[in-house]
Amino acid sequence: MRTDLSQFVRPLAACLLCAGVLLCGCVLPGRKAEPVADPACPPLAVPQGDVVAQEAPAPVPEPETKAVLPALEPIAEPEDLPQCDMFFPVRKDGLPGCFPDVRSQGLHSWKDLESPVQRSLEYALNMPGNKPALIRPGMVLTWAQVASSLQDFLDLLPHLDADPGLLAKRFVWFGMRSRPVMTGYFTPEIEASLERRPGYEYPLYGVPSDLRRGRVRGRNRYYRLEGGRVLPYFDRHALDVDKVLDGKGLEVAWARDPIDVFYLQVEGCGRLRLPDGTTRNVLYGSKNGLPFTSLGRILHKKGLLPRSRLAKEHVREYFSKHPERMYELMAENRSYVFFRLDNAPPEGAIGKPLTPMVSLATDRELLPLGSLLAFEAEIPEARNGKPSGRRKVAGIGLAQDTGTAIKGPRLDYYIGEGDAVEPIASNIKTKATVFLLISKKALIHG
Repeated sequence: MRTDLSQFVRPLAACLLCAGVLLCGCVLPGRKAEPVADPACPPLAVPQGDVVAQEAPAPVPEPETKAVLPALEPIAEPEDLPQCDMFFPVRKDGLPGCFPDVRSQGLHSWKDLESPVQRSLEYALNMPGNKPALIRPGMVLTWAQVASSLQDFLDLLPHLDADPGLLAKRFVWFGMRSRPVMTGYFTPEIEASLERRPGYEYPLYGVPSDLRRGRVRGRNRYYRLEGGRVLPYFDRHALDVDKVLDGKGLEVAWARDPIDVFYLQVEGCGRLRLPDGTTRNVLYGSKNGLPFTSLGRILHKKGLLPRSRLAKEHVREYFSKHPERMYELMAENRSYVFFRLDNAPPEGAIGKPLTPMVSLATDRELLPLGSLLAFEAEIPEARNGKPSGRRKVAGIGLAQDTGTAIKGPRLDYYIGEGDAVEPIASNIKTKATVFLLISKKALIHG
């Protein structure tokens, strides 16, 4: 019996045709192709009627390769640790647990310390390596050891974000037996003109040619010569009241307010806001070398201000009511600072730019210039131009500046530039915990 295959072939052909359409992406007449949604590749939204040329797919980025840090060489423990009347080595278990935290200084990473540490290192490398940077009974540190410690810290920086504890493992922390008093300073901005004009009557003097510095009776002093005699340089009364430099062409700028000039000298440098809106920096040039006395203390000693109201704003308030006494009382601070115009940022005593919230002014007889420190202190916060509450800063500092009033266990913390930081800087007066950091390698190899 012959079988009729047509009844099976026709349906089979139809099925094969449909499969071909699906596989080849063809569209049957009279039908619009419907996109097939792919959850891994969502369709682009294309406006109706627009023809869009397909672009080649963007290259898939290579997975980020984590930077391989150079291995740290093994470090030995020093056999003997020096100590003296001012410093003592601190055991690891004597260090604060979460200390330091560079974020409390406004830094994002330990690596943000690279530039300021490099500046300190450049200063230390320019000092005679075999000469002492610190001499105390029972403890001597050379400039080579200070420089080596700074270099070792730079080498350690890339590792500290991941493991800040390395700082305690590879450095000896020398605590200060007497907790120093910390104050603050900043770079003020004052209204001034480069030429004398109405409203700008108070001079900022450049360095006088007759101001000298050298050994006098065995000590470094600032002085002048008169008739073959060595005399102290002119004090503030001679300069501001008697005007002994008037007419000698030493003025580098003229200020609106004499109290601005006084406090600019206290800070040692500043920024001038000129009448046309531009600014110029004035940096420290030199000083007369005479003792410094704070203006608040002068007013308190004379019974003019109570001990609780000796801040800069209280001094300004007093003189706004008694302008006739201004020069008489300011002259009791015999110290005087001379300036130079410069486009460079504010510099410290190491001749390098200061770093806000890192640089510290210290007594170089106690903490070598350029040296690496760890510190902890409470400082004010500021809100709407006024101090508001307090917060803890626990971080890394660098001894990069000095100051006439910074003698013995004292620190002056550099906060930054401009009026915004003044409420913080001018209201810091607190005890700080301070450590001098010397690498174990520097102690072993000298």
